[in-house]
Amino acid sequence: MSAWDIQPGEVQKILTDVQTKSETLGKALTEEKFTAIGTGISWGGGLTAEVSKAVGQVMTDQNKNLTVIQNHIGAGMNGVSNATIAYNNGQYDMATTFQTEMTKAAESGDFQYFVDHGYQG
Repeated sequence: MSAWDIQPGEVQKILTDVQTKSETLGKALTEEKFTAIGTGISWGGGLTAEVSKAVGQVMTDQNKNLTVIQNHIGAGMNGVSNATIAYNNGQYDMATTFQTEMTKAAESGDFQYFVDHGYQG
């Protein structure tokens, strides 16, 4: 691991940028906005009923995809920040553990490991 050259300040800048973009994505793609779209296309009754159903299904599918994306973003932020702190503290095994837990959290959406074992503050 001595070949690594982690610069905490640069990592922090990137994580801050990712967090800002993640928050922007979350605000742009809220459930309320999806509901408004569905309501907006249901005006035609029988005429647009099938369109409304199809768009509703697409929105349901995309909501699942957005959840996966947000899980990956959150896991990446937690994993990278905790692994960097552990690495800088000379805790190389812990840095590796945080990387492993990051992958698990991205796939499952379960962030409990970081709640229980992550660095606070």
